[in-house]
Amino acid sequence: MAADLGSIDFTSLPGKVVDFTDYLFANFFLPRPTPASLSVPTLASNDVLPGSSHRLATLRRDCLIRDRHRCVVTRRFDKNEALGRFKKHGHNARDDEGHRFDFVGQRRFEEVEVAHILPHSLMSLEGDSEMKAARRNALAILDMLDSGVRHLIEGLNIDRPTNAMTLTRACHTEFGTFQMYFEATGEPHTYRIESFLPSYFSEVPQPVTRTLFMSEDHAVDPPLPRLLAIHAAVAKIMHMSGAGSHCDEIFRDTQELLIKADGSTNLGTLTALRLGGWWSGVVV
Repeated sequence: MAADLGSIDFTSLPGKVVDFTDYLFANFFLPRPTPASLSVPTLASNDVLPGSSHRLATLRRDCLIRDRHRCVVTRRFDKNEALGRFKKHGHNARDDEGHRFDFVGQRRFEEVEVAHILPHSLMSLEGDSEMKAARRNALAILDMLDSGVRHLIEGLNIDRPTNAMTLTRACHTEFGTFQMYFEATGEPHTYRIESFLPSYFSEVPQPVTRTLFMSEDHAVDPPLPRLLAIHAAVAKIMHMSGAGSHCDEIFRDTQELLIKADGSTNLGTLTALRLGGWWSGVVV
């Protein structure tokens, strides 16, 4: 049944959005091992789940093959892979599609990383009861955004290619901080990639539409549209409520031990981080 617009209190809507964002921030973004990995979920940590090092190595291999050793946004080829091919084949070195590398002109190579769409820490078995409760809240939020989506990342699914893609480090940072997001166009595996950052600060060559790479034999599954849609929804909620700036301020405060005289230090959140085990109070 459609809601009666006359009965809706639109004046309270901004506050409700902020409240919802606060809940997202407390239960979706904070349940990570450290504030540093909050900003950019990386594949460097081996302490997420037993055997995760092997799974993450397999994930990286599969995503690089599927994405043809290129960032899905900038299309730059992986620098390490290109160098290895150059050492073996010289100036006759070629990319995954058989095209000879262009070694003249602008820099065309860059180190790439495999980025999770939704962080693998959501499925961690580590931590105390409060950390586990926070993860349950985070999973509940996923179901709020897309009912039934949880099973797509449960267990080993969190580290499958359906929940990952290849990005340069700069794109990984922009995507991981929810400044960059992928908007479905209606065409299969084709997205309009947007950024909330001004064009001169963004890695997105705006405007840009990309069709994600598919493995030739379909042995490696593409990123799931539902997971990218959830990431986009969270990015928009954060932007609409100003939570992105709030996150940046908190991360900066964790790196500074001084309490500002103007009262702008996020003491409440920092205290919650300290008590909850997310921040030790020591700058590392």
